Amino acid sequence: MQSAGVRINEESLAWEPFSSPEGIFGASDRGLSLALTAQPRRPAARVSHPQRPFEIRLVLLPPGKRNCPLHMHSMQWEYYIVRSGRGQLRQEDGADPIPMEPGDHLSQPPSWVHCVENTGSEDLLYYVIADNPVGETWRYPDSDKWGKGGRVFRMAETDFWEGEE
Repeated sequence: MQSAGVRINEESLAWEPFSSPEGIFGASDRGLSLALTAQPRRPAARVSHPQRPFEIRLVLLPPGKRNCPLHMHSMQWEYYIVRSGRGQLRQEDGADPIPMEPGDHLSQPPSWVHCVENTGSEDLLYYVIADNPVGETWRYPDSDKWGKGGRVFRMAETDFWEGEE
């Protein structure tokens, strides 16, 4: 007897499109780990939602598009496997972009600023696998925004003692 949630075929999953309001960022993806119903883990501290030990997505990025704004992760590693098309892994200003082509495997460690951009004339198809650590935060350096737990915000400087007494 086969257990539920241990096997899927990626071709059976629908593409889920997403796009920014002005269309600079946009792609379609298949949430493979979600479809597998990978057993979520619960962090030691109680949170409102469980967290999976890893996330796997198959991403289809059209020519000229970026997957998301430049960002960095505080603890998360991302691993990319390119199946078809051509693009680049953009990095922080001043750093050369890393080419992406079929057969390439790329790794983005925590704190490296990055985003994927399709520089070719056909769709860029790649897998992204992330280790999804508990307590992860991310930062968007171009817009000075931060994210945690599905929320995006800007930080404001304050006095250490404000609100404490």
